[in-house]
Order: sequence, then structure tokens, then C-alpha cells
Amino acid sequence: MSINSDASGENTEWFASRRSLIFGAMGMAGLGAGAAVVEHVWRKKDIGARLFNPFSIENFDLPPVPGLLNAKGEPMPGFSSADLAGKRSLLVVWASWCPTCREEHKHIVALAKRNLAPIYGADVKDPPTKAKFFLAKYGNPFVAIGMDENTYLQRALGAKGVPATFVVGPGPVVEWSTYEGLDEETIEKEIVPRLKAKAA
Repeated sequence: MSINSDASGENTEWFASRRSLIFGAMGMAGLGAGAAVVEHVWRKKDIGARLFNPFSIENFDLPPVPGLLNAKGEPMPGFSSADLAGKRSLLVVWASWCPTCREEHKHIVALAKRNLAPIYGADVKDPPTKAKFFLAKYGNPFVAIGMDENTYLQRALGAKGVPATFVVGPGPVVEWSTYEGLDEETIEKEIVPRLKAKAA
């Protein structure tokens, strides 16, 4: 009797183990399918977020960088399309975390000292503390700096990343642009003549 009882117990245990494996596999498959559905939904939302852009060069408004002060100790303003309207200016899309932006910054600071036209900065996905530290250390060539946290303005201008520079003028028309870092040659050949043309 004990032999039959043991065999029956083994069969029951084997069946239970097999059933657990089957249900476990089904459960994992269900979790995988659920995860795939969630990932698909979020991908669609991400695509929608990337396609939707309320900004254009004709209509945008960037808030100021919190806590950022100008040389007079006053809050540095953000800027909008209205600030660019009807005049020639330079618009720089940048970020303190961008190596190329850090390299070109000295050239922008030098250009600002020539007072050819106002220079506006769109700070992209940059923590305010890091932006403030960067400008305090390397100089602030901008008359206004707006936070482009969602990269709306960057993408509206056709830039896939930073840096990007635009001669706007008279606004809201973009007269010239580059998606590469600036150097002295580019500034003297492409930017300076266009900014000087404001008086013509």
C-alpha cells in the first residue's frame, strides 16, 4: 500500500509542478503582453509630444531662467517673438552642458561687446543653477535669456540639437542660420555683415 501511496503522491506532485509551470509561463506571457501594450501607448504619447509644437518664429514666448540676474543685479528677462519683431538681432540656442556651446561662447561674448545688435539666448533643457554658474564664470552676452525646457523653440527653428545660431532680421524672418558651433571666421564672414546691415 505504501508503494501505491508514494506513487500517487509523486504523480500528484508532478502534476502540480507541471501545472504551476504552465500557469507561470502563461502569467509571464500575459505580463509581457501587458508591458508591450503599455510601451506602445507611451511610445505613441512620446511621438505625439514630439510632433506637437505650439511654437514658431512668429509666435513663441520663453520664460526667464529663475534667479538669473543681469550685470545690474536685476532679474534677467525671458523673451518672445514680440521682442524680435521689426529689428535685426542674433538668436543663440545653447546649453551649459553642451561642449560645443562652451567652446563658442567666448566668441559670442566678444561679439556682444561690439554692440552691433541685441543677442538673445534660448537655454535648452538646462538646470537654472548650472546656467547661472556657466554665465557667471564665462560671461553673459545676452540681453535676455529664455528657458526652452521642452525644446519647442529649438525644434520650431529646425534645430535638432545645440548649438544653433540665427540672424533674425528684421524679425520674424530668419535671414541666416547655422547648426554648427561658431568660430571667428564664421562670425566675421556671415554674422557681422548681416548685423551691420540693420543701419542700411
